[in-house]
Amino acid sequence: MNTPVIILCGGRATRLASMFPDTPKALVPVAGRPFLLWQLEWLAAGGVRRVHLAAGHLADRFVAWLTSTAHRIGHSPALWQLDMPALPAPLELSLSIEPAPLGTGGGLRFAADTLAPSLPFQRALVLNGDSLLPRLNVQSLDAALAHTSNRWTLIAVTHVPDAARFGTIRLDGTRILAFEEKGHSGPGLINGGVYAMTRDAIRAIPAGRPFSIEHDGFPIWTAAGFLHAFEAPPPLYDIGTPDGLAELERALSSARAIRKL
Repeated sequence: MNTPVIILCGGRATRLASMFPDTPKALVPVAGRPFLLWQLEWLAAGGVRRVHLAAGHLADRFVAWLTSTAHRIGHSPALWQLDMPALPAPLELSLSIEPAPLGTGGGLRFAADTLAPSLPFQRALVLNGDSLLPRLNVQSLDAALAHTSNRWTLIAVTHVPDAARFGTIRLDGTRILAFEEKGHSGPGLINGGVYAMTRDAIRAIPAGRPFSIEHDGFPIWTAAGFLHAFEAPPPLYDIGTPDGLAELERALSSARAIRKL
């Protein structure tokens, strides 16, 4: 798959700070390995070949991790190649470091602008750096966006037994009508933290200033009819809280491979 993946790694791990004060969420250890490696293994198994890390907070930790784990294959722009027994094929990795906290949207726009000169793209897959949706078929998500003309963004959604801490999504067919507030207990359809976005959608994000995809972008794009859902089977793992981290730790410790989740 030639479509690049951008992983949003710039946020602060506020709810994990007492456990990992000097580690960005994407590098928090889970079942003996950084969480990012589990994400990369899943992406590589799905046919992804190029991943860009959009870093911010504690960005030097990503540089150190790349230096120790992958080998440099380019300098302008900086490229690394990750080749491990668990990967079906080598992955090319690149990195951008936002100059100031820009939020999920601002960080994405900065990363895309950094990536575009060396890898022009018409669409990209965007992942949150603290969640995993292992049964999502990333190639099918990419193809679904490629074959539509009136959708800026497809959001991977999934069902959970209790949506209270996530908030739910209301649909009309595949079109997203609304994002409901957190706090309503019971089963529901939620944002899975993976997006297929056109270049136009990313370029609609203002450059150089803080912008939240979820709070600043989605309400506007929903009203305009630009957001649609792509349903993926559960489970969804979110390591943003100690409980979520422990849940994925248990799952991976028993499975020992992302493909078995």
